[in-house]
Amino acid sequence: MKRAVNLLVLACALAAPAAALDITAVTPAAVKGAAKADFTFTVLTVKGVAWEKGAVVMPLTDNKGKTYSDVKLLSKSLYGRLEGCFKNGCALAKPGARPKVAVSALKPLKSKTRVANAELSFDGELLVIAGVMASSKEPGTYWVAFPPALAFPDGAFKNAVESAVIAAWTKKK
Repeated sequence: MKRAVNLLVLACALAAPAAALDITAVTPAAVKGAAKADFTFTVLTVKGVAWEKGAVVMPLTDNKGKTYSDVKLLSKSLYGRLEGCFKNGCALAKPGARPKVAVSALKPLKSKTRVANAELSFDGELLVIAGVMASSKEPGTYWVAFPPALAFPDGAFKNAVESAVIAAWTKKK
C-alpha cells in the first residue's frame, strides 16, 4: 500500500511540470539582480514584473487614479521560477505547447462600455483579468481589452483567447 501511495505521489509530481508555463524568453537577458523584467511564456508576455525587497511583484494597472491588480500568480511553482530568475538568472526552456486557457469567471459590470471582467487562467498558474468591451461602432458586438502588462507575440493565440472570452460572454448573456 505504501508503495502504491509513493508511486501515485511520484506520478503527480512528474505530471505537474507538463502543464506548467515555461519561461522561454526574458528581457533584459541578464535578469539576475535586475529590478524589473519582461517574461515570455511561449505565446504570451508579462511586462514589468518587479523584484522588490526580496519578493516578486506583478505589474499593476493605473486607471483614473485607481490601481488594479490585473495579472496574478496562482501557483507557488511559477512564483519560484520567477524568483529564481531574479536571484540566479534564468534557464530558458524551449518553446513548447501553448498554455491551456480557461475563462474561470465572468463578472458583469454596470458600465456601458466595459460590460464585464473576464478572469482568464493560463495553465492554472497565471490569472489575467481582461475587460469585455461593448463596441460603440457596431451595437451588439464585443471586443476584449487586455491589461497593458500583457502582450501576445503570437497573434493566432491572442485571437483564440479573444474568441473564447467573447463566446463565454455571449453564452452567459
